[in-house]
Amino acid sequence: MDENYKIIRRIMLAINKMDGAYYLLAKYYGINENALAFLYALDDGMPHSQKEISDEWLIPRTTINSIVKNMISDGYAAFTGEQHAKEKMIVLTEKGREHAGSLLNGIYRAEEQAMMDTLQKFSPEFVEALEYFSGRLQAGYDEIVHPEKGKKG
Repeated sequence: MDENYKIIRRIMLAINKMDGAYYLLAKYYGINENALAFLYALDDGMPHSQKEISDEWLIPRTTINSIVKNMISDGYAAFTGEQHAKEKMIVLTEKGREHAGSLLNGIYRAEEQAMMDTLQKFSPEFVEALEYFSGRLQAGYDEIVHPEKGKKG
């Protein structure tokens, strides 16, 4: 087995464990994992469009649309009235911030502890390296899925 393949496999297994941890936490909290990611996305306190959340968090637009409808109906989210590139901007309401906090505070504590433990052992550059690797991987996948884009110059 090629050494690079072994390394990539280790990375993929680590990513799968991270994704699985968030999935299991969502299940524990009785919330859909995409709804949890939506709350996480909005919990930065900034307004976001559905398209932005869909693109950044890799959640299908139709799923985001359903989540937004439910969150607005439950009083957790609201449109701000402002628009960005023809998209309405969404924020958490006070009720939504409280709800998000009840779900995310434990997650944030676990993330913080994991980061502190990791930074005691490794340089913060591991984040840059992971971002670079994911960007290169995405570019490689884009060449497979959209080969016509790579030929344009």
